[in-house]
Amino acid sequence: MEIDRLNDDWNKVKTKKQLLELLNEYKGILTETMLDYLKSLINLDFSVIREYISDSDRKVLAELEIYKKVAIYNIYKRAQDLFNKQDGEFIIYGNNRGNEGLSVSTKLSDRNVKLFDFDYKETHSYIGDRPKVPCGFKTLNIGEISLFQTCESKELREVELDRVRKKLEMLRSERNPYMSQPGVIGGPGSTWEFNHGRKVQEYKEKLEQLDSLKELSDEDKKEIEITRQIHDLLLEDFGLTNESFMDQSDNCEKDKTNLNKTLVRRMPNLTITNHIKYI
Repeated sequence: MEIDRLNDDWNKVKTKKQLLELLNEYKGILTETMLDYLKSLINLDFSVIREYISDSDRKVLAELEIYKKVAIYNIYKRAQDLFNKQDGEFIIYGNNRGNEGLSVSTKLSDRNVKLFDFDYKETHSYIGDRPKVPCGFKTLNIGEISLFQTCESKELREVELDRVRKKLEMLRSERNPYMSQPGVIGGPGSTWEFNHGRKVQEYKEKLEQLDSLKELSDEDKKEIEITRQIHDLLLEDFGLTNESFMDQSDNCEKDKTNLNKTLVRRMPNLTITNHIKYI
């Protein structure tokens, strides 16, 4: 369903014509080399993420509004073109649906699978928990890119199965620390029983789900294959490899699953997060 905006005063990706006109205003300010670089990004000759310029030059450009607008255009349009060239049916939410970003997923028979997300909207202090921008001010932040991949790992599945089994055994051995009071309904004892029962049920369901994954379904195999294919294409377009990312998973997090990994690459004003799910 198309989303109707009340007006056009929202952060749409600039057009190629608008960016080239804006770039003309920087003649005499930027060097010819930098102007040519930005023009190449507007022409979609290569991804802005690729290391065609030095880190020092990128940091200087990252202080300019023109670089932000060009970078958003480059990321948005190259990703859009990449998906348009692929076989298969993709669910794409972009500017045409009122989205200040580009989100792509695909529908398998029993699940919706995320493939790519680029969020460039500016979030102000009263919205959400993302980095806050005071109202009336602009940020040079380009945005956040999210990649998604599903992989098979029998080893990690066994580790997770063991973790969940031990957690369930521990929960079942716990006893209500509050003394029951005859004739009293409610209170901390009842609250503990309710929360504890809910947690036991949660881990029972996790254990059953993991135990059922001894053999991958056809849908699992399809998800693994399509996410691998798209993930590889995006990394190739960006000029990145799996080694380009740093593991940001919180290994100290209580009750943390072993089946999700979060990898991050940070660039000036841009964060790329690689979400890996193991089944």
